[in-house]
Amino acid sequence: MPMPRGLVLLASIWIFGSWMLCIGLRPPISASLASYAPGIRLLLACFAVGLCAGWPLLRLSGPREGWPMLRVLLDLIALLVLFHVVVWPLRLATPWSPARLVLMDAIIFAWCANIGAIIAVTLHSNDARARTLAMAVCIMITVLGLPLRLAAASLGFSAPPAWLQGPVMSCLILGSESGATSTQGAWRGVVALCISAVAAWSAAWWFTKPHRKAVALAAARG
Repeated sequence: MPMPRGLVLLASIWIFGSWMLCIGLRPPISASLASYAPGIRLLLACFAVGLCAGWPLLRLSGPREGWPMLRVLLDLIALLVLFHVVVWPLRLATPWSPARLVLMDAIIFAWCANIGAIIAVTLHSNDARARTLAMAVCIMITVLGLPLRLAAASLGFSAPPAWLQGPVMSCLILGSESGATSTQGAWRGVVALCISAVAAWSAAWWFTKPHRKAVALAAARG
């Protein structure tokens, strides 16, 4: 199966457009870590939108895949390599510690892994209703923080932890106030997200097993 070159091209265009929108080409009048941090914070949020909403939209609006899990894994590798190449050098222009950026990175990765399982379990068929439902779930995950915060505020509860508010809101929260937001308990949340991703991929493997057998049988006959 070829590497997803078209996906990498579209992701590169998304990154460039996000850079223009959030940071621009001209440096600020007074260049400092404090002046760059808000733009980079928004840039990470835009990256999260692309990974968790743009990628599913591209794949779920495309053709049926013979090996959906392999396709999604190749997509994840390509997207996350590109993501890291762009993001990690930007830390030098922010007051964030490496540990904080690792935490933000891990939250985005864990949510992307869960979304990847949703794509994989849907991509083996052309059922429009299933694909629409899967896309709706991906969008809900992307904007998860907004309804959770509104619900908590209306019920008089404190805001849920950053990791639980989805990939976009977690970037905005953990990157706020020059990176001073508390990360207490966040790594336990990352572990919970990773466990849910393993469970989701296991379910996708089991669900697509009949499809894999049919594809293998058709290949053997052909």
